[in-house]
Amino acid sequence: MAPELIEQVLLTQADSFTHGDLLPRMMRPAWGKGMFLAEGEAWRTQRQAAAPAFRAREIETLVHRFVAATEKMLERWLKQDGAEVELHGEMQRLTFEIIVDVLLSGGEGFDSDMMRRDVAGLFAEVNHIRASYILMPDSWHASRPPIRSEYRVRIMSHIRSLIRTRRSSPARGDLIDLLLKATDPQTGEALSDELLADNLLGFVVAGFMTTAVALTWTLWLTTSHAPTRGRLGRELAEVLGDQPLTSQSLGGLTFAGQVIKESLRLYPPAHTIARVSRDEAELGGHRIRPGQRIIVPIYAVHRHAAQWTSPHRFDPARFSPDQQVPQRFAFMPFGGGPRICIGLAFAMTEITCVLATLLRAIDIRIANGTKIWPQAGVVLYPRNGIRVRISAKI
Repeated sequence: MAPELIEQVLLTQADSFTHGDLLPRMMRPAWGKGMFLAEGEAWRTQRQAAAPAFRAREIETLVHRFVAATEKMLERWLKQDGAEVELHGEMQRLTFEIIVDVLLSGGEGFDSDMMRRDVAGLFAEVNHIRASYILMPDSWHASRPPIRSEYRVRIMSHIRSLIRTRRSSPARGDLIDLLLKATDPQTGEALSDELLADNLLGFVVAGFMTTAVALTWTLWLTTSHAPTRGRLGRELAEVLGDQPLTSQSLGGLTFAGQVIKESLRLYPPAHTIARVSRDEAELGGHRIRPGQRIIVPIYAVHRHAAQWTSPHRFDPARFSPDQQVPQRFAFMPFGGGPRICIGLAFAMTEITCVLATLLRAIDIRIANGTKIWPQAGVVLYPRNGIRVRISAKI
């Protein structure tokens, strides 16, 4: 939990602390050979090839897509003005529609609802911890094929068809265009169709689930805290007025950014990072043996009293421009070091667009009797969801 030791594991000695075997055993059905599980040169090649597609200036071109998807959801919500909705499920539906629009558009015979069910089914399989992951030796796993998920088979069939179609189609101005053009900076070679397919599925699974829970926690904290709700409403009115949200106006939503960061501090979707020591090492005076597992409990780091004042209190002012920047590796909702989440700019822009679009149009209130309890699975999610009542702003 000490930031300087986390920095040692994730940055300065990152090559000596690998994923180990447990994460690949769990996540291979979802991520295949994509960059999320790749190590060493295989990881560097894929990361460098894909990185241009996720630069901030490229993500800014997607703002209108984020806003349009949210407005479509709002239109559906407001047809039942005053009704209750389950917030986490609705955010999953929204973020899936967004990720499909920018990463899986342009295929033939695409059924968005079926794809969403298949991805949710695959995620549920991944979220199921099997005893063999932990108890059985490497030799046992090496002698068996990876778990064959029917969900993955259907999803990958669609993604491969999509890649074939998009390679011979006019550009659509989305992220997949940039990924299709991605090349290894050293060799100039493009990603193979199989690696591109594995990475697209990885982006979909990681992107829509983590962003959905981040939005859920942010909306819950905001609507439950009157001072934040009021100040955020004033900022939206001052910056946006009656104009649509654009990439230009997005930069003026300073307090919204503070709210999102504080929500990510209290409820980081990716709540834990695990590494395995490849070599003998020393951390904080302790001898680390090869093969020893190192846990970085991000949820606990974000609430560590040695790093944060009143660490369990929701206080977006922590991230105001006049406050001291948190110590490096004391705040890391997107990980840290060279393997920091490639989708950081995508996620922050999407969350800001959704938050602003929703809260300028509707009031959200937590439904009576709702009990909130965080559950740690692959992501940190509300165990029984969060029921809210929505109504149009007058």
